Amino acid sequence: MNKYIKNKNGLTLVELLATIVILAIVSTLVFSILMKTIETNHNIQQETILRDEADLIISKFIKTLYSTNQNQIVRNINNQYIEVTNDLTKCQKTEENEWIINTACEKTLEPIGFKTEKNITSIYFKSEKYSVQNSNIKILEGSEISGDPSNESIYGIDLKLEITKKRSGNNHPKKMEFKNQIQPIVNSK
Repeated sequence: MNKYIKNKNGLTLVELLATIVILAIVSTLVFSILMKTIETNHNIQQETILRDEADLIISKFIKTLYSTNQNQIVRNINNQYIEVTNDLTKCQKTEENEWIINTACEKTLEPIGFKTEKNITSIYFKSEKYSVQNSNIKILEGSEISGDPSNESIYGIDLKLEITKKRSGNNHPKKMEFKNQIQPIVNSK
């Protein structure tokens, strides 16, 4: 034991360089793992915000369509939105079960779905225009509501959202698509 205590040589240059190289390698690995963790955390946060917004929108679609009677749904316009009449006395059907769309009927129609004007897609729930809760979220063109009111009573909602976050001075967009099927009230005749 005394032999080790009396040795006052210290570290050699090779030992010092080896220590620095090992420390640099370990630091690089730790830093890369830390950066990957931060990036993953940002992605999860963006997905969570998008999912929360999609939940609000889809629940609004469910509430609106569940409270709409199937016989009030007049037509689907290019799979963007469906038109619903709020006055069945002004909108009539022919004997072939097709809607007569005249001026009086046209005035009673309200949209449920997506309308794109000037590259901005908005969501309508009858007389209400929906505003997204987070200003960083955009409803993408290509969101649609599918289903033919004359043949089907189930409507498919295809909601496409994008969120843009700024990190390190750069925009980082994240897009997600949400699909759901909703059935309004169906009268049994």
